[in-house]
Amino acid sequence: MSTRIFTPSNQITLLRLLFVPVFAILILDRNYRAALLVLTAAAASDILDGTVARLLRQESALGVALDPIADKILMTTGYIALSLRGVLPWWLTVLVLSRDAIIITTVVVISLVAGYRPFHPSLIGKTSTAAQIATLFAGVCHRAHVPYISADLVTFFLYVTAALTVASGIHYVFLMRQRFGAQDVDSAASR
Repeated sequence: MSTRIFTPSNQITLLRLLFVPVFAILILDRNYRAALLVLTAAAASDILDGTVARLLRQESALGVALDPIADKILMTTGYIALSLRGVLPWWLTVLVLSRDAIIITTVVVISLVAGYRPFHPSLIGKTSTAAQIATLFAGVCHRAHVPYISADLVTFFLYVTAALTVASGIHYVFLMRQRFGAQDVDSAASR
């Protein structure tokens, strides 16, 4: 892993962070077409930063940490802004943000108590995140009057996202219990 901080991929990730306030302002101003362009640019930058890091062999610890943080900040801002404008329901925003908050809190507590443990997302967690992003895009596309993105399609995405968010939250609880509960049993047996 590279020790350089301002690698090209990290600069792209930092650019994605700059998209966040622009995206929020555009949503709050109800300028959904421009918001869709910014959201699309942010998504492209997410794909591009990882590709650039791999191609140039400049993966860095900062990049590994910063990339998911930038994604979560953009998604959190998007869900809150779209809920403020009535595009997405508050119950879904609370559900999505609560799941992330619970996972982050649990990982932090485990890291503080047991030391740092790498925590890799599961397939259902990745699927849930993909559905959350698709719902964000669907909501913005619908308000930007993109053809074929109907209110019924947005509603479909809402419920799929809700189901996957709940399923992934439950799955993470079982994974953590299984992973760290087994370590407690092993620790007790070795005493």
